[in-house]
Amino acid sequence: GNETLRPVEDDGGGDADSWRAILSDLEGQTWLSAPWLITEYYFYRRILTAVGYFSGELGDPFEAQKQKGLQSSFPALKSLAKLVQRAIDDVRGDDAAAMETNFKAILLTSLWGNRMDLSIWPAEATEDAESSARAKDAMGEVLKSSTKMLLTDHSDAVWDAVSTAGDGKQVDLIVDNAGFELITDLCLADFLVTSGLAKKVVIHLKTHPVFVSDAMAKDVRSHIEALASDATPGVDERMRGIAKRWQPFLDSGQWELREHPFWVLPLAFWEMPADLVAHFARSSMVFVKGDANYRRQIGERHWPFATPFEDISSYWAPHVCCLRTMKSECACGVPTQAQARAEEEDASWLVSGRYGVVQAKTK
Repeated sequence: GNETLRPVEDDGGGDADSWRAILSDLEGQTWLSAPWLITEYYFYRRILTAVGYFSGELGDPFEAQKQKGLQSSFPALKSLAKLVQRAIDDVRGDDAAAMETNFKAILLTSLWGNRMDLSIWPAEATEDAESSARAKDAMGEVLKSSTKMLLTDHSDAVWDAVSTAGDGKQVDLIVDNAGFELITDLCLADFLVTSGLAKKVVIHLKTHPVFVSDAMAKDVRSHIEALASDATPGVDERMRGIAKRWQPFLDSGQWELREHPFWVLPLAFWEMPADLVAHFARSSMVFVKGDANYRRQIGERHWPFATPFEDISSYWAPHVCCLRTMKSECACGVPTQAQARAEEEDASWLVSGRYGVVQAKTK
């Protein structure tokens, strides 16, 4: 903890200059005195140097954890697949009201995906006569149960923006974790394309391993391959059928996997490079996942919690939706009444991961 931060070695990662600039203002700072966001990213960058990642000595040092995380999610995918398939079937039925309900429900599964919590879905989403009423409104059940833990919910504004976007309809998804959460994100991307809400979904990923579970392009490909393969044991057949549609999305360009070094550096979003700024300016909606990305967007600052989200996020993309579970003590856009309710229910509400927000800027 008392060791000062050393320069990042030029070990083939291509980011030594970026890290030199980041650390230049922290000379003499230690692991404990330097800003938390910086030391988090720095820790994982030093691990890659230690294991020789960029020299090719070792692949992803967290590959085993990612694969185990995916495999452990197979039981949960059974319920998810039923809900997603119902949503897709409703899209084919051209029911506008159902499309809005389904969009919001899948949006919330993406938000809560890192919990892998079956409690937010109807138990087994059973289809017998006794539970037919519940099964019919499965997406409504998701909305009803999962919104209880939302402190801010701008999903109406998100739906209005996405559903009224003009031609082009590029939607961007800045993802966070591999495993079950990544599958829920791909389900969101699937629904956006299948419903016609997006002509193209660009999925933004890390260029190298960080935070153990964060997703790279190779994780998307390996997850799709595992779920779509008839040889993978334990995968629900309905989920396998859904995943088999995803490779064609990649092949056709309806989905694009895009890695960028910005996502593995502890920089605020207002330090975003020009190529990304220009890209997001063309987007009808940018969905931002992950606690770290949320903190970067608000500059890792202790804003008064009720400060409007749109006031802080006004500097970058015109249409933004943050899907965040609360895991750190930086926040904005949480009404005073919601803060009081959360504090009464859980003294650690800011960091427990039990509460979430859907926060949007759409103008």
